[in-house]
Amino acid sequence: MNTRHWATLSLATLMTFSDGAFANCPGPGVHLPAGNLSRTLISLGRQCKISVLVRASTADNYKLPEQTIATENGEFEPILRQLLQRSPFTYERVGPGAVAVIEKADEPESEPFDHRAAQTEEITVTGRGLTGSHLRHPQLDSYAPIDVLAQPELEITGAQTVAELLKFLPAVSGNSTSTSVSNGGDGTATVTLRGLPASNTLVLINGRRIVSNGFGGEAADLNTIPLSAIDRIEILKDGASAVYGSDAIAGVVNIILRRDFEGLSVNSYYGTAEPGDQRTESYHLTWGKSGERGHLMLSLAHYRQGALMSRDRGLSASADNRARGGTDLRSAASPGAFIALDADTTVTNDGDGGYRPWTQEDRYNYSEYTTAVVPSERQSAYLEGNIDLGDSALLFVEAMGIRTRAETTLAPTPVFTRFDNGDLTIAADQIYNPFGQEITDVRKRVLELGPREQDNRTDTWRLNAGLKGQREDWQWELAAALHYTRASESLSNLIDPNRLSAGLKGPDRCNARDDCVAVDLLGPSGGVDSEQLEFMRGESLVDGSTRMLSLLYVADGVLGSNSAGDVLGAAGIEFRRESIDFRSNDARGLSFIGGIAAGSAEGQRMIGEAFAELSVPMLTDAFWLDGAVRFSNYSDFGSTINPKVALRWRPTPSLMVRASYATGFKAPTLVDMNQTGYQSQEFLIDPCTGNGADTLPGCHGRADGARIQYLTEFGGNPELQPETSDNRSLGLVWTPKQLSDFSASLDLFDIRQNDVIDTSPQYLIDRNAHTGLFTDRVLRDARGDITRIRATRLNIGAREVRGLDLALRYEHTSEQLGQLRWSLNASHMQRYLNQAAPGSPTEDLAGTFIDPASGGAGSLPRWKANTGLYWQKGRWEGGYTIHYVNALEESFTRNETRITREIDSWTSHDFQVAYALPFGLRFAVGIDNLLDEAPPFAATAFNDNYDGRTYDLSGRYWYTTLSYNL
Repeated sequence: MNTRHWATLSLATLMTFSDGAFANCPGPGVHLPAGNLSRTLISLGRQCKISVLVRASTADNYKLPEQTIATENGEFEPILRQLLQRSPFTYERVGPGAVAVIEKADEPESEPFDHRAAQTEEITVTGRGLTGSHLRHPQLDSYAPIDVLAQPELEITGAQTVAELLKFLPAVSGNSTSTSVSNGGDGTATVTLRGLPASNTLVLINGRRIVSNGFGGEAADLNTIPLSAIDRIEILKDGASAVYGSDAIAGVVNIILRRDFEGLSVNSYYGTAEPGDQRTESYHLTWGKSGERGHLMLSLAHYRQGALMSRDRGLSASADNRARGGTDLRSAASPGAFIALDADTTVTNDGDGGYRPWTQEDRYNYSEYTTAVVPSERQSAYLEGNIDLGDSALLFVEAMGIRTRAETTLAPTPVFTRFDNGDLTIAADQIYNPFGQEITDVRKRVLELGPREQDNRTDTWRLNAGLKGQREDWQWELAAALHYTRASESLSNLIDPNRLSAGLKGPDRCNARDDCVAVDLLGPSGGVDSEQLEFMRGESLVDGSTRMLSLLYVADGVLGSNSAGDVLGAAGIEFRRESIDFRSNDARGLSFIGGIAAGSAEGQRMIGEAFAELSVPMLTDAFWLDGAVRFSNYSDFGSTINPKVALRWRPTPSLMVRASYATGFKAPTLVDMNQTGYQSQEFLIDPCTGNGADTLPGCHGRADGARIQYLTEFGGNPELQPETSDNRSLGLVWTPKQLSDFSASLDLFDIRQNDVIDTSPQYLIDRNAHTGLFTDRVLRDARGDITRIRATRLNIGAREVRGLDLALRYEHTSEQLGQLRWSLNASHMQRYLNQAAPGSPTEDLAGTFIDPASGGAGSLPRWKANTGLYWQKGRWEGGYTIHYVNALEESFTRNETRITREIDSWTSHDFQVAYALPFGLRFAVGIDNLLDEAPPFAATAFNDNYDGRTYDLSGRYWYTTLSYNL
């Protein structure tokens, strides 16, 4: 769904924003639950949409009764003054949208509260550490760059999915999956930071690991996380293997779910693209109730996204891109059939019962059938509760269930008798063969089968429970988790290669007594009757499950003190058991024609980890040394130790310098190590199809240039070793006293990876053609055409990604204008060095696009940025956002000439306005892509002539939301 939002821009600081003195508290009063001060302030801040900061170690010990405080013209500060009037606390304004609740001067303070850091680093009631550390720094500084999207921001955006919310973040690029990827998609959604694979970005919920998708995939499926249950999202753009373990090389996306919600919230959403398609609706209900000793919350959600067909947008309506400066990507498998009688004679049906010479204009435009945005729906339930056990101990439970479904439509199945699985030679005496000769090369689009329908279903269950508590200066948590995901995929209207093979033979081998039906691939479109269709029709089925059991204990607190302040420490242990089991059917060892054979994988591993963190102040309020180390033992490949060290230096009160170095590792997935039997038709380019094929050592003459897909076999490798990395960062955070409402940050990053696990068939083809290597992996026939590629996973690659992040923010509040906020967030990729294998050349992919269907890294723009303006006054609020993606380069061959062309830069504009109605109602109207800017054309894009992972095809998109909060 098209949900590009101004909220993705407010990343220069880590705080939620609201109108402060003009905060819109509900009338006639604010109802506050019984409990400790932290819980009460959470409820107050959410109702009045203002950020409240407090030290949990002191506020949790102060209890308040249930109460209702009358509002005065909706202003926030009179309510806060009345709440705190008999308490040992007071408050200070630390920005136009935030207040800090602190102990009164005549009360002993356990630790000083750094108000200035709070202004630039906190987002909600504090006391919880930010993503990237188990420590709870009283200064609220982070030694790494973190972007935060908080719940009040999510509300103004109209966002309905986590994946589309993250899609336009500047740090996100490369090969994430989403429902904007049809051919090759599976209904899941992932996130990729820094252009590295999704397996290098760790997704957490409430700081804890979650299970990967049901087929044991490389990353968590974002579609199994309902946006309605989310309080905030924290994106750590720095390596964190020492803190969280494997998968955190590129960074961490930590999704914090709602807790301590009080009251009732009902939300509805409806949106549609301007042409009337891609209609999307969602409904959310959240209820929460606090008592003297505990809290209970329930959140229910339903989401449905409609389809966008490729044929309904000018850019994607045709695969023939010659008029745009590209190539003709229409398929040689046409309804009238491509029939090669010999090396020089190729014919097709003329529509009148005869045959004529086949030409390039007979290619088939498969875009007529395909879904550009996949229709999907999901239902979710989230239950959260806790009970105060006394003696500073709390029992908590979190349970979540999600059901998702996606339905993809693809063009009818194509048959390539020379290159598909099985013996598909048409016998000379086959009853439908009028040529009287054996025919080996027929390319036929079997429209009579109907479009291929892919149905993906996933059920995910998560249960987390445990105890947490506090003793003096130490906090501890013991948590157990059980996560289970089951996924299934069916792809219908395929062809069984064994049955088709039998149906193409003569009467001596295909007759009624052998239950064989002769199949007509040489006749005109419509000539395949129902009996033939049912004889050869096949369906691919995949069913899999993934499980994770874990036990975690972590404690953090004050180890001691020196002359500069308190020394903070944290330590913990974690045990996990991960397992996968998925299987698929096939045609007796062969993939179905028009689909894939997903094969099977079964495996499990035990993981034991111990970790520790330390933060040592070296100069009072000026210099800190932070460190972390993690020991990990995997039952299937061994042990590893990964450290991290960071420095934070504040040379002046307004300037902070931060730097870090860490080593990381990425464990091979259970699929990487155990998968067998995977086959698919990959979109690849064979150098042997060019004019210079005779000069290349691996070519046997010039291969067939009409092909764009090649049968490829993938496989796991139990001998794989983990990928390793070195992560470096250096940053500046500037919060000038002279301009108290302005902040800026600049962070440089450098990630170096070795032993990268890769299966690139395109690399194998290139090396085979240019050097003659890999003849056992790239199989060619006597004419030089590729018949099969065997791509087993290997530790062969290396990468280096270097760049910078820039964030700026400014706020202004006045009685006349209300609150205005401007922000800019940008990421620059200086270089993306990629070496496919030892000894191969190193390429700089920064600023390029290579489609993932060709084994590439996707879009890696040198610059990606957002900027926007947000306004709020009284009951009104609005936002205006601009998203920008820098121009890219792509290379391909056209008319025997190697072409490098520019993919244009892209800019889109989003707008929303909202009004808070009486009685807790709120109404909003928004427009995404206000100027109806189409995505830029990409000549090498496999899906719809553009990169659906980076841009949006929907065009101008209208939506409205209505919510009720009690």
